[in-house]
Amino acid sequence: MKRNNNCDDPKLNRLNKIFGVGLKGAGISIVLLLLAIFINQKLDGSSIINHSIILKLAGVVFVIIGIAVHLWTAWTLRTWWIKGQLCIVGPFKYFRHPMYAAWITFISFGTALFLNSWVYIVWAILLHPIWHRLVSKEEQMMVELFTNDYVIYAEQVGRFIPRIQKPY
Repeated sequence: MKRNNNCDDPKLNRLNKIFGVGLKGAGISIVLLLLAIFINQKLDGSSIINHSIILKLAGVVFVIIGIAVHLWTAWTLRTWWIKGQLCIVGPFKYFRHPMYAAWITFISFGTALFLNSWVYIVWAILLHPIWHRLVSKEEQMMVELFTNDYVIYAEQVGRFIPRIQKPY
C-alpha cells in the first residue's frame, strides 16, 4: 500500500496541528545536547567564568521565564485550536512560535548559563538557525491557511525573539 505524503490523512493533520515540527526539533536538539555534553567532558568543562553564582542565577531566571512562556502558550492555545483561527493574542503578540521560543530562547540558554560552559552556550546558539529552518515549513502552511493575515502578522512579530517595534 502506497503511503500518502500530502497530509490528506486527518490523523496526520491533527498531529501536525498539535505538535508541528516540535517533535523533530526536540529530537535534533537532544542529539546536539548529547554531543555538547560529550564535547564538554572532553574539554574538561570549559567554564565561562570562575565565580558562577551570577550565571547560575541568570540561568534560573531564563529557565523560569521559559517555563512561564510555555505554560502561557498552552493556556492561550487551549481554545484557539478548536476555533481554527490565527492566534495573535497572549504570547503570540510577541512570538510567532512562543512554545518553541520558550525552549530554544529561554530554557536552553538558561541551562547553558546555569551550566557555565562555552560548549553549552554554542549549543544554545546553534539551536536558533536549526529551528528557523524547521519552522519555515510550518509557516508556509500558515500562509496557505491564513493567507495575507499571516504574512502581515509575520512581518510584525518575531519568530523566537520579540521584535522591538516603533510606536505608531
